[in-house]
Amino acid sequence: MKKTTSLWFACLAVLLSSCGQKKTDAAPEQAPPAVGVGVAAAADSATRFELWLMTHQPDKASIPVIAPGKIAVDLLKGLDVPGLVTRVGMPEWQALILWSWDDMGPVEPEAQRELERLDDKYMTNSYSACIWPGPGMVGRVGRSCVMQSYTCFAARNKLDDRTMDVTVAVEMPNEEAMRVLKSAGANAIGEFIRVTKFCK
Repeated sequence: MKKTTSLWFACLAVLLSSCGQKKTDAAPEQAPPAVGVGVAAAADSATRFELWLMTHQPDKASIPVIAPGKIAVDLLKGLDVPGLVTRVGMPEWQALILWSWDDMGPVEPEAQRELERLDDKYMTNSYSACIWPGPGMVGRVGRSCVMQSYTCFAARNKLDDRTMDVTVAVEMPNEEAMRVLKSAGANAIGEFIRVTKFCK
């Protein structure tokens, strides 16, 4: 019993002696996050697309970083979107598809209404599976869920008009993005998704 009590006091003394010591190994200061961090929480789809373009520039050294406390949207004022698209090395319509394939941010009400309309037209359930009442499928939400499940299905079955309709719908209310996608044409969109996203 005496030996156990002595051992207990020795452990307690070691423990208490370390309490008052200052930690000398301070963690190194972290670099500010890259501009893409937290993109899914940005205000709207157009802003998230611009941030996506910035993070996909071939010259990574030129990508700005967000300093602590700085608002990401402030970086986008006066941004040269056509220049960013050119440097990405693909047409804008392809960049829009690749962005929407991975975007898990909020889907605007206009896009939600159009997806509901297309669900009625094509007898699908993209709105209930991917949008309402919130997160949809685990790990694949919003636009990414619609693109990966519903446009991929349509492209795989060579339903290119449906593929284009749904791809354009997820870009609402961005009129310029919708125009760019429509000008590419249904067959080009369907084939791009079949080839780049393995929807064969």
